[in-house]
Amino acid sequence: MKLLTIGTGRASKIAEIFARRGARVNNVNLFKAFAIVQSIEMLRSLKYIEDKKKFYVVFREDVDVRSAFNSIISFNELFEASLVICDLFDDFSYLTALRLAEELEISTEEPRLCLAITPPLDSPKSVNTAFRRIRSLTNEFESVFLYETFTGFEELLIKSFNVMSLVGEIDARKRVSGEVVVDTSDFLNSLAKDGISVVAFYSQNLPMKLIRRLKRRNYSEIVAERTERMVKMFENALKNLSSRGELSSAQKSLLVFSGDPDEMTMDGMFECIKAIERMNPDLIVRFGDYPVPNSNELNVVTVFSGIKKFRL
Repeated sequence: MKLLTIGTGRASKIAEIFARRGARVNNVNLFKAFAIVQSIEMLRSLKYIEDKKKFYVVFREDVDVRSAFNSIISFNELFEASLVICDLFDDFSYLTALRLAEELEISTEEPRLCLAITPPLDSPKSVNTAFRRIRSLTNEFESVFLYETFTGFEELLIKSFNVMSLVGEIDARKRVSGEVVVDTSDFLNSLAKDGISVVAFYSQNLPMKLIRRLKRRNYSEIVAERTERMVKMFENALKNLSSRGELSSAQKSLLVFSGDPDEMTMDGMFECIKAIERMNPDLIVRFGDYPVPNSNELNVVTVFSGIKKFRL
């Protein structure tokens, strides 16, 4: 899934991470990264975004992004959705995100997604401030992903979004498809407009494939170990959330495993789906896998969308 990725204000640093470490398919970065900032210092600090894709905008009481937006659209990048990144506690970033949503609605037909960054929401005051702005964003965007800046949140963010962006992509070199193919429409249809989207993620390193093959075990034991690993990974992902939303209040969910297809089982997938459904029987669950042959890493991402409750 190719994403028109626009970082605003302080959140432009996140767009830079996508520019540097975003998932690539057929050697093409899936994140088409741009930045709109209000200071020359910030402009200079963005080393990994192409110079012609960085824009300075004067900020007084409001923000006029039309000139910068027209320049971004003029690049004629192919994308299936837009991803506007904003910092909820940066006035320029927040207002710019709202203005970009308006411009995108006028000029494009693709879904508009927002990635909202916030300091840890560990007090009623911070929660109230963040959610006042989130309500405005949910009125303008099809879905709002919320990430709190816990220690290590950048790794959680880039790895989880890389897996999500690979949904629907075909790598010409792999010549293999998933057991349960999940495409861009599945991803977009798993996002509820009301409420926020919270992401659960976990990654596990595996021994080299040659070492795995040299281990002599019964087939049934191998399948059982792979299934058990997937279930435990999912359980660990639930402890590694992008923000502290109440998962049981979600309306929709998407489960994606990514890695060596030989290390994934349908039993493991279905056990994870059952666990999601136990949280909320009314939850609509979509699922699939993205194979990366011979990978020494297995990833699981679960998106819980339409969350309106928050836990401190």
